[in-house]
Amino acid sequence: MIVRGPAATPEEFARLVAGLDLPGADHVVGWSAWLDLTPVGVSKANGLRHVCAGLGLTGADVLAVGDGRNDIEMLRWAGRGVAVAQAPQDVLDAADAVTATAGDDGVALELGRWFG
Repeated sequence: MIVRGPAATPEEFARLVAGLDLPGADHVVGWSAWLDLTPVGVSKANGLRHVCAGLGLTGADVLAVGDGRNDIEMLRWAGRGVAVAQAPQDVLDAADAVTATAGDDGVALELGRWFG
């Protein structure tokens, strides 16, 4: 589920969400005032882990590219986690590398490096 607070800054939204009691739910505040709510343990990283297990792959075989806080766990899990340049600082910090912005074809550039 995604919840938006368009009148709030991301920092205000994070403070508001911090006071909520959300048993059985994980949450991530996005880089604008939105909130991703998921059942505990549901994440992009766990989804990739599940797919990889079925294919006989590990995280070391995975390239993940992301630009949002809901990508941090995935970027850390993947063998190569790459943040898109316009991502918030905590996303950039979680990545192994940073590629160009989305507008400058950052994902395509990284795919070219990976499959080069």
